[in-house]
Amino acid sequence: MANEFQCSVVTPTESVLEESVTYASFPAWDGQQGVMKGTAAFLSKLGAGSLTLQSTDGSSREFLLVGGFAQMQDDVLTLLADEILGAGDFELAEAEKNLAAAAQAVTQVDEGSSSPQRRLEIEREQQRAYAMVQMARNR
Repeated sequence: MANEFQCSVVTPTESVLEESVTYASFPAWDGQQGVMKGTAAFLSKLGAGSLTLQSTDGSSREFLLVGGFAQMQDDVLTLLADEILGAGDFELAEAEKNLAAAAQAVTQVDEGSSSPQRRLEIEREQQRAYAMVQMARNR
């Protein structure tokens, strides 16, 4: 198909997928970013949120993507993700529980004297949990 490009998703422990797609939407650090064949080369930091891949047959799949980097070069999109989960790998109740725990952890950090690194870890967990809730509610 003329409008397809290669997409690879890799985590620190495994190669998750490698396939031809016609469209990809992923969470950049500053908002959702969409990519099609012919997109100019870029390197972007990833945030936490929904990764949607539209296959050449018209179907689409959704994943929760957390952290890492995205690179587009020569019609190849490579997502080097810290973490990826299938949209069906978690339920709304679990996601809401994780969000409540992350919010509680932020409160505890604010009350105590934690290191800046610990604060960043907790904020990242809160972003991950919030993205999980949003995705679960949209299913």
